[in-house]
Amino acid sequence: MVANVTFNPNLTTNAAGSFNVTSLGYTQGCVLPDPAIRFSLSGGVLSQSETIPMWGGVGIYEFLNGPATSTSPDPSLGNTVGRATALTGTYALTGFAVSEQAYNGITTPQSPVGLLGSGQNVHFYRIGSGARIAVAIDPALVSLEGGLINQQVSWDFGGQRLVPYVAAYAALAVSSATYVSSTGVLTVNFGSAPGVTVGSDAAFSGFNSLALNQSWSVLTVSGNTITVQALPGLGTLSITGGTLLAGGGALNAEIVGINIGNSMTVSYDPVTGFATWNRSGSTAVILI
Repeated sequence: MVANVTFNPNLTTNAAGSFNVTSLGYTQGCVLPDPAIRFSLSGGVLSQSETIPMWGGVGIYEFLNGPATSTSPDPSLGNTVGRATALTGTYALTGFAVSEQAYNGITTPQSPVGLLGSGQNVHFYRIGSGARIAVAIDPALVSLEGGLINQQVSWDFGGQRLVPYVAAYAALAVSSATYVSSTGVLTVNFGSAPGVTVGSDAAFSGFNSLALNQSWSVLTVSGNTITVQALPGLGTLSITGGTLLAGGGALNAEIVGINIGNSMTVSYDPVTGFATWNRSGSTAVILI
């Protein structure tokens, strides 16, 4: 008598948890394979003026480089790139950073997303290249399902994600702001009425409290004052500075795929500087 291992060679199965429907989705910053488009992949050098690292799926600007200087890289390394701040203007959106061939992205156990610092090479596709890129989106865009691919959406330059369409508005300096730690509600006052609307996202920069320098959902708008839902539990803050970044306007792209709650998106903590994967994120594939 010998010991035999019983198996059925015609049975198809899988190791528990290795293949299931929750694996369906996209990863922010990845490009759908296309042999006709892959040669449009471009590279540049992240600007010395950037204050946070770069990662895939971020909207960028691109500046032409002249002779190499202390702040301008050698033209042979590519143009200078950085985070776009609006659809038009000095730092207008010209393309999207991607993860393709970004082998120089730095990862750590605390920060598993590949991050690129100033002076490092950034790979990107320019608008008009025809690339299909997975980017983060507001889950409210589930309403796009079943509609045309050319529905209007806006790009949130603070949160680096697609959001429901908002009419374009200009940047505006903050005159004062107060924060309630228990609720996370941030009340922001301006010298004139801002262009944001309730339910949209408002992106800020320049606050002395770094944790507030990102994109938040607008709760109320009343004259020159708005309230936004920031992160609770930051303690007592004495807030100075701050600018509402320009936003809104229709992004020049078509949405050719969408996935709600089943994708990997980037979550960046401006306090620790770590970037982690949100494995229950929402993404869309945009054709640029």
